[in-house]
Amino acid sequence: MEHAGRKCAETGAAVLVARAVLLLAIVAGSVCVGNPCAQADPIRIVVLPYYVEDGYDAKALPEFSKHYRRLIGFIQNQLVRHNYEVIDPFAADMKEMEYNNLMERSRSDSALACREMCKRYATDAAYVVWMELLRKRTGDGMCKVRIRLDGQGYDSASRSLGVALSKTFDVTREHCSDAMAEAEKEVGDVVGRTLTVSTIRLQPSLPPAPPVAAGSETTKGKLSEEINRFPEYIEVRLDGAIAQEEVEVFGKVVNTVRGVEEAKLFRSKIKSTSPQESVVIWRVKIQDTEPFRLQTNIIKMIDDVLAAGGSTTIKGVPYRYTPDELVMLKGIRTGDTSTRSVHFVIDRDRARTKEFTEQSSRDGFE
Repeated sequence: MEHAGRKCAETGAAVLVARAVLLLAIVAGSVCVGNPCAQADPIRIVVLPYYVEDGYDAKALPEFSKHYRRLIGFIQNQLVRHNYEVIDPFAADMKEMEYNNLMERSRSDSALACREMCKRYATDAAYVVWMELLRKRTGDGMCKVRIRLDGQGYDSASRSLGVALSKTFDVTREHCSDAMAEAEKEVGDVVGRTLTVSTIRLQPSLPPAPPVAAGSETTKGKLSEEINRFPEYIEVRLDGAIAQEEVEVFGKVVNTVRGVEEAKLFRSKIKSTSPQESVVIWRVKIQDTEPFRLQTNIIKMIDDVLAAGGSTTIKGVPYRYTPDELVMLKGIRTGDTSTRSVHFVIDRDRARTKEFTEQSSRDGFE
C-alpha cells in the first residue's frame, strides 16, 4: 500500500506516525434548566478530525483523509444509535488553516482548544482524541498496525467530563489496507462505546420504559450523563476590572439579577495597570433560566440602573451607585457566551463614548 510515495516493503519495515485529534463538539438545542423541555432536546454532535504525520498537515497528505473519515464514521454510528444528532463542521465554515492552528494548540492546552470550539459551534462540550499510528512488516511478511489512543472530554466551561480513555490496539493482516481498516474500526467502536455506555442502573421499582423504534436506543450514555450533570451551575466571567470596587458593583448585579439563586466568587485577578490581564469569575447557580437569557437579564438590569441615575430599588433591592461607578457600568458589554459560561467585558472606550454622547445630548448637540 502506497502512502506519500512510500511503500511497505515486504523485506523491510516502514513506520508511519500519525497524530490525530478528533473534537466531538456536543451541541445542545435549547437549554431549559429546571424545565422538562431540556430532557427532550437532542444533543447535537460535531466530529472534527485533526491530524499531522511527520510534520505534514492534511492538505499535504490527502490519502489520510480516507482513513480518518472511516474512523469518524464508526464513532458517528455509535452516537446516532443513541439518538445524538451528528453535524459535520466542514459542511459549515471550518477553514483548513484554522483547523491546523487549533490542532497545534490542542497539544499544549486541550481544554482551551475545546472551549474555543464549543464557542464557535455553540456547543455543550468537546471530546479530544490523540492518535498515534505505526505500521510495519513482520518477519513472515504480514502487515502489523499499532494504534495508541488517548482521549479527554471537556464542557464549554473547560470542566472535565470524566470520560478519559487510553488504549493500544494491535492488528495484523496480510495487507496493510485491511489492517488499517480493522484498527480504525476498533478505535471508532471503543471511542463510541466509551461515550455512549451508561453508568446509571435502572431501579426495579421504576416503571418500564416506553417502546422505541428499532435501531435506536433511548440511553445516550456517560457522555450525555456528564454533560447534563449539574446543569444549574454555570460560570459568569468579567474581564477588564482595575479595582475591587468595580468587582463589587458588578457582583451585586450578578447576585440579585433574575434567574440567579446564588453566586459565589471563585477567582479574582485584578491588574490596575493592565485591564487586559484582569479576570473575575463567579460560579452561579441559576433557576428557571439559561445562560443566554441570564446574559440578557444582566444587561437589562444594568440599563435599568443607569436609566434611574444609579439610585433605584428593583424587586426590593436598593441600588446606590456613585457617578464613577455609573461610568464603569456604561462600559460593560457582552462577550462570548456558551451553554456553560457567560462573559462580560468592561470596555472603557465604550463608556467614554456613551458619556460623550450623553453630554452632547444634554448640551443640545446631535
